Amino acid sequence: MGKIASIAAASKSLRELLSGVRIRKQSGESRVNVKKIVFDSREVELGSLFVAIPGTKIDGHQYIGTVIAKGAVAIVGERADLSIPTSVAHIVVEDSRRALAELACSFYNFPTQDLFTVGVTGTNGKTSITFLSQSVLGLEKTAISNTVVNALQHGIDYTTPNALDLQRFAHEACIQHKENFVIEVSAHALSQERVHGIDFDVAIFTNLTQDHFDYYASFEPYLHAKLRLFQSLKKNATALINHDDPYSKHFVKSTKAQILGYGLKPSYDVWADEIQMSAEGNRFVAHTPIGQIPIRSALPGEFYVYNILAAIGVGLVKEIPLDEIKAGIERVTHIEGRFERYKTRAGVSVVIDFAHSPDSLEKMIRTLKKFYPRVLTVFGCGGESDPYKRPIMGELSGRFADFTIITSDNPKHEDPEFIVHQIEAGIAKTNAGYEAIVDRPKALLRALELAKPGDCVLIAGKGHERTQIFSDREIAFNDREFLRARGII
Repeated sequence: MGKIASIAAASKSLRELLSGVRIRKQSGESRVNVKKIVFDSREVELGSLFVAIPGTKIDGHQYIGTVIAKGAVAIVGERADLSIPTSVAHIVVEDSRRALAELACSFYNFPTQDLFTVGVTGTNGKTSITFLSQSVLGLEKTAISNTVVNALQHGIDYTTPNALDLQRFAHEACIQHKENFVIEVSAHALSQERVHGIDFDVAIFTNLTQDHFDYYASFEPYLHAKLRLFQSLKKNATALINHDDPYSKHFVKSTKAQILGYGLKPSYDVWADEIQMSAEGNRFVAHTPIGQIPIRSALPGEFYVYNILAAIGVGLVKEIPLDEIKAGIERVTHIEGRFERYKTRAGVSVVIDFAHSPDSLEKMIRTLKKFYPRVLTVFGCGGESDPYKRPIMGELSGRFADFTIITSDNPKHEDPEFIVHQIEAGIAKTNAGYEAIVDRPKALLRALELAKPGDCVLIAGKGHERTQIFSDREIAFNDREFLRARGII
């Protein structure tokens, strides 16, 4: 696949930018050049095109007067009843978010058409698969956008950035002569058209379990959001699907792309057997349509077997030799905030993981129980996000862990004690041993005080995160660094 670096112009004519946008109505001055596309009124400069997006809390249409005063030359929005000067172009569209994505694609010259682009979606495993795929495709050749990279390198709190940022990242990858772009794709991103217009060569489905029920009314719309990625694939693209997940059939039916199935059965295209798991990692044989390879990975747990198989599938689609795929997989020995393992001087194992959904917490605890005599969990739930999962996670920890300490995560504008009580309602059903300590640092220290040599303390929920967010402040806090600063790990 020959790649040509995509160069974005210093400005583009409005007519060129609108060539792929479905327009309901257009008025005002159309012979303008656009220097910048924005949807945040604070970022408007002279020569900007402003996209007004109606959000759940703020409606961008209410800032039209402000952005015109700051020098916006064009307004794109969903409302036709606005009073816009004739000197400013006014374009009315059905969906501002979709239009934003289409404008971003055009502004940056459709960069994903020049990149081997991989999208990873599902409830769990997305971040790990993006890192593993990057290693298989080549670290120097591959740009990546995922939860960890976005947070630590770009200061972006979203799993999947907005459409403008994604197209800019892809454009920069082209400028840097990268060949590949791997993106973690959330359900929110699919519902909000953030990846609309991206030319995906591969889409990966990991699994589907309860999550984001604060945003989605039920499981059905959450499923349909995930399906949108596969519905958008072209015939020559590949849908890489975990066939062991009970929802896999929906993804197979939803796409016209070629199907490559992975899992633990010999009937699949990519599958694993001879699996040996320990606290130090996994060993197994990966079978593919072009041969088999023995894998020795430092990433433990059955879920990592699945994640590795998905990344192997990416390598197969890119036609990378099996020995190079193997080397790429085995090169990944650590993923920040994902199953990070440490040992205290007292002989207690500490695992730090981002597990923040019922399924991911259960899988982590059950995996650790195979390797350690006792597992103590420390976790909370984030504020302003899916309150329905809180008692479920409490009950799961009570059922599978030997002891639980319920604490605070990122309460945001919610009362942290109330969140803890919601989790507590679930664990109380199990009659399991637990303590509720709202202060997270104190909760971590208490868990390590209770742990005995040979035990494992699972610190779940925040993983790579560097801050803790409250209603009135955001403080610097990272689970790993907190323990390191005290000489515990």
